[in-house]
Amino acid sequence: MSNKARVFISYTKRDGAVTNRLLQSLHDNLDEVSSPFIHALRPQTRPFQQFAVIKALLCSHFVLVVESPSVYRSPWVRLELLLAKLRLMPVLKISVDQIRLPLN
Repeated sequence: MSNKARVFISYTKRDGAVTNRLLQSLHDNLDEVSSPFIHALRPQTRPFQQFAVIKALLCSHFVLVVESPSVYRSPWVRLELLLAKLRLMPVLKISVDQIRLPLN
């Protein structure tokens, strides 16, 4: 098992600001120093996927919220932040505008 910090990435794609390409770029950058969990980039083959998401959150060291216009209106983001608060997990924030996309 890796000694890297486990980071749960919380986001919404509903407002269109967060895309899979943007999430992949974030993952690639974080992967150098941590073990990021981004649900949208995982294979969608398991039944009860939301349980796997909650488990990943509860096993993480901290949460990173990708702030986009609708992120705090997302019921899932709200649940994730509530669980993080109950676990006394640190919550960091990054604006969607601060995530750099690769040039290619």
